[in-house]
Amino acid sequence: MNEQSATPGEPAESSSMTAKAGKAGKDTWRSWGGNLTVKPAVIVRPENTDQVEQVLRDAAAQGLRVRPAGSGQSFSPLVPTSDVLLDATALSGLSSIDTEKQQVTVFGGTTIQQICQILEDHGLALANMPDFTGQTIAGAIATGTHGTGLGQPSLSEQITEITLATPSGELITCSESSHPEMLRAARVHLGVLGVIVSVTIQCVSAFRLHCAEFREPLDRLVDSLAERMSGADHFEFFWMPGRSTVHTRILSRLHRLPDTYTRPASPLSRALRRADDAVLRTSLTSGLGRLASVAPKTVPGLNTLESMSKSSRRYTDVSYRVFTAPRAVRFVSTEYALPLENTAAAFSELKDLVDREGYTLSFPVLARCSPPEQGYLSPSAGRYTGWISLRQYGKRPYEEFFRAAEHIFLNHGGRPHWGVIHTQTAETLKPMYSNWDDFLAVRSELDPHGLLLNDHTRLLLGL
Repeated sequence: MNEQSATPGEPAESSSMTAKAGKAGKDTWRSWGGNLTVKPAVIVRPENTDQVEQVLRDAAAQGLRVRPAGSGQSFSPLVPTSDVLLDATALSGLSSIDTEKQQVTVFGGTTIQQICQILEDHGLALANMPDFTGQTIAGAIATGTHGTGLGQPSLSEQITEITLATPSGELITCSESSHPEMLRAARVHLGVLGVIVSVTIQCVSAFRLHCAEFREPLDRLVDSLAERMSGADHFEFFWMPGRSTVHTRILSRLHRLPDTYTRPASPLSRALRRADDAVLRTSLTSGLGRLASVAPKTVPGLNTLESMSKSSRRYTDVSYRVFTAPRAVRFVSTEYALPLENTAAAFSELKDLVDREGYTLSFPVLARCSPPEQGYLSPSAGRYTGWISLRQYGKRPYEEFFRAAEHIFLNHGGRPHWGVIHTQTAETLKPMYSNWDDFLAVRSELDPHGLLLNDHTRLLLGL
């Protein structure tokens, strides 16, 4: 059975970029983490496909550059531009859904949270997903945003079709049967191929996840890390520097939901879990981070308190409510994708670095895993991957530690997540990707004049 919905939003009084410039010209764009701020010449917020195409045509005619933006979750300067910033968040909502094929098509500015709610209403779910749902789908796949688990496809790999508005102002739809090379490029697109108008996602039947969270010795876990990651449906662990234990989180997939399904557990137990998430795992972390920013010498003690607050627990719920976690505390981050077999060694060197130099973080180090991907510029391209993520409260210093950690990750074959803080350029990035030139060829075909490039993407791609 198919269901259809209309293109989002009614046409504005004028879809012309120049008509919107006076209205939005004084706007300032800020990233979610607060580390990036830019005041472009104009910010436009198209509400439908026609307006996106018009913005691109107008910009090309005026010799202006355009950078698309979603929810601002990236910490690397992919978005900032002095010309036209295209805010795609109004281009959102359901385009169509086919429950028989288990496929949903949504507009590029639709958030992952909105997608999950749409799917839940139709008995469907994402097979795997990131832990934060505020990102737009176009922005998430732009950078290769991922979840955890070696046996399920990443978010980008669940995309079966992408429609782009190209710099020439035309629409191109790519899939495995039509422009497959373009699809492989667009699955991790950096916002340099076109503006993502819509994506089609291959979904699965709705299912439940059982979550087991517990403490265990760090050394014992690291010694068998690859086996532990391979032995669970979805696996991740958190380590707070200075601690000898880790907080492990294992998610196990349960059967599809029956027609008579009701949420597990009593209302009281669900309320207690929400309170635990909101108070001990969000508000406490936020408060400790703010205190650490004004009293750095208290960080080790505060980290011990924060680590102790995360007690062991087990619970079951619909999948997206277990995959995700609240993210009320703003931070900056670096993250590297490592060959799975090198992840334990890289983590051990990182721990030695922290112990030797005394670096402090306001957030635990996070380790996850993902399967091989086909996207030309996916950090997981062609290999099983272990991810190590470092996060720091935005008002505390991070540059020196991030650079030192980056050196370790590179020595173990790491590739940077495109949306985080890193120092790599085309010179160092190109050898990491066997399909680097294939991506550049698609980019050159779709945007021969570099309409969608900014200084950062030029540096990344060597253009």
